[in-house]
Amino acid sequence: MGPLPADPRPTSGADPATAAGAGAAPSAGAHVESPAPGVSRAPVEESSAPPPERLGLRLRFALFFAALALGGAACIAGALWFGHLHSGGPVEGYVTAGLAAGFALAGLCAWVALLFDENVARPILGLAADLHDRAQSDVSARIDVAPARHLGAIAPAAQAIHAALEEARESQERAVAERTARMARDAALFEGLVRDLAEAVVVASPDGRIMLYNQAAAVLLGPLGLGRPLARFLDPGPLAAAADRSDRRRARGEAGTESFLTAAGEGEGARLLSGAVSAVTAEGALVGRVLLFRDATEDLRAHGALETLMRDTLEAMRRPAAALGAALDALGAEPEPSPDERAAFAAAMREEVARLTAGIERAAASRAQVSDGRWPIRDIAAQDMIDALAAGAGGALTAGRSAARLRCDGYAMTRILARAVEALREDPGRRDFAVATEAGGEGTAGEGAEARVSLVLSWRGPALSQGVVEGWMGAPIAPAYGPWTVRDALERHGADLWVEGGTRLVLPLPAAGAPAPAAAAEASDFYEFDLPRPGGAEAARPLSELAFVVFDTETTGLDAQTDAVVQIAGVRMVGGRVLRGESFDALVDPGRPIPAGAARIHGIDDARVAGAPALPEVAEAFRAFCEGAVLVAHNAPFDMAFLRRLEAAGGPRFDNPVLCSARLSQRLHAHTGAHTLDDLAARFGVEIPAELRHTALGDAAATAEVFRRMLPLLAARRVRTLGEALALQGPV
Repeated sequence: MGPLPADPRPTSGADPATAAGAGAAPSAGAHVESPAPGVSRAPVEESSAPPPERLGLRLRFALFFAALALGGAACIAGALWFGHLHSGGPVEGYVTAGLAAGFALAGLCAWVALLFDENVARPILGLAADLHDRAQSDVSARIDVAPARHLGAIAPAAQAIHAALEEARESQERAVAERTARMARDAALFEGLVRDLAEAVVVASPDGRIMLYNQAAAVLLGPLGLGRPLARFLDPGPLAAAADRSDRRRARGEAGTESFLTAAGEGEGARLLSGAVSAVTAEGALVGRVLLFRDATEDLRAHGALETLMRDTLEAMRRPAAALGAALDALGAEPEPSPDERAAFAAAMREEVARLTAGIERAAASRAQVSDGRWPIRDIAAQDMIDALAAGAGGALTAGRSAARLRCDGYAMTRILARAVEALREDPGRRDFAVATEAGGEGTAGEGAEARVSLVLSWRGPALSQGVVEGWMGAPIAPAYGPWTVRDALERHGADLWVEGGTRLVLPLPAAGAPAPAAAAEASDFYEFDLPRPGGAEAARPLSELAFVVFDTETTGLDAQTDAVVQIAGVRMVGGRVLRGESFDALVDPGRPIPAGAARIHGIDDARVAGAPALPEVAEAFRAFCEGAVLVAHNAPFDMAFLRRLEAAGGPRFDNPVLCSARLSQRLHAHTGAHTLDDLAARFGVEIPAELRHTALGDAAATAEVFRRMLPLLAARRVRTLGEALALQGPV
């Protein structure tokens, strides 16, 4: 988007007076309301569309006044001719008088026609367009009746009709809300359940497009999006084979899931995923597949490490064991070895025993560093463990405050300390128990360099010996862990448990990083079970079946041939919904200083883009975000010019169809020249927060809401397919 506040960028081929403002891609914090519950997003039936007019209202009025002028001129000419026949005199005088009267009449008619057009025709068309917009789309903004002040009761009547429409819509929404309250509660429970599951969940359509995903799936697989092919985020071969097995099982009347192993990502970041797929049917037909994913990379690595450890251990023991066996056989075969032979045998056996012992010690040291995948190691707040320990002690333990985070099996470590508290309290002389955290602490062999936080249990009274603590090591952790002991748990964590000063029990554990920020996506942005049908020629597909990316750019200036992009952002639309949780927003290093005038408009200066990637890198990521979608922008020719200039220089190619909201507005509301983004936002009742205006993400979110409200108006004009919309707006 250009840097001028009035959005003066002209639309190609449009009259400069109707120039629309630069759109902008939505920012992460952009908040623009999506359709209200109960308001239908479906296109209006053709029967509600107004019949096409051969002559517009303004042209009809113009022709009326032209006919009035011609008729008046004819009357004047006839009267002069009649006067000449009866009175005589020179003809030139009558002609001069007739021409003067004719021009005066024509001028008067033209002047009155202009006043009529300005104060009657255009206000009537404006009121008609406003009423039509509100009848076809969910526009709640009040009608501006100021331009229609000369129409008498018509303007208040239009406002009354708008109020009645709003009241009827609100009444309908209340009725629907009351009847669907239980469904809303069920949906909220469903959303909370699926979105916050620790296990990655994806529901895919029969053709493999994403209908639902949760936060865990987005973290595991990457930037998922509704309607996107799942195959884009993982190797589809194993999943397809498992889905085929699931279909065969379903055809045999058998239930159950099919497991598979696949890969996600590339290079060093590639991960192996363990998955399970099951079919969802309705009335005997396949309607989707539920997929569960788990990161199996660590498990497989641990399995491979254990296999390697076992092989190396066996190899290390095989030779010493064979040598010892040979030495024993030789001693048995020799009836009475000499002292020198006996000493040589003893030295050889001691050497092999040393090798055997060293191999066992290496195996033991390596085992402590190998994960067997049995322990639920997670990041956990130390305060949660402290509070749980204090609650279990029934008030006999003082809980300290801690901001530390640990990476461990929180339940197992808490149970170990809880058992220690129980054992210590058996001596009534011990009192004033307290638990807190301290920075630092050492792990077992090979783990000392890892950052650690120690849980410290302290008391007053009789001291505790390390020998007693060692005696606790063989006890089971808890019934849920079966035969696993305290020592097993500590070894798995590379930790130990020891006594300091007789009255402090120290448990050092690996430290964890800061928690990930909560997802900013709207609760309902992660599922859409009514995905548009795929297939068919793209131009012939209905607009309601397409995915859109509404985007905008911020630039160093208004010349697309010489200026550069400093920010690009976009937001996706699927099924008529603006998905604020699926957005793209990136700063761009323009490779040149940003003019102060431009920085004052969009707030992006040289300091903000310092270290940002160049446009080719950002454009490649944006192209992937836009894959399979129709691009929408306000004043699209301006924004697309930068991308096409980059394409000509060898950058990524954007061959997506492009729609321009400014062009469409000019066709839908031809009676007015107000087509800037601010004008459209006011017309459709879309609020643009001041802090988000002229930001790429904020303006794109507003453009998306404007475009969403345009779709039913296009349908009412019998513009239902992508091809019809492209033909209506003209080339971009």
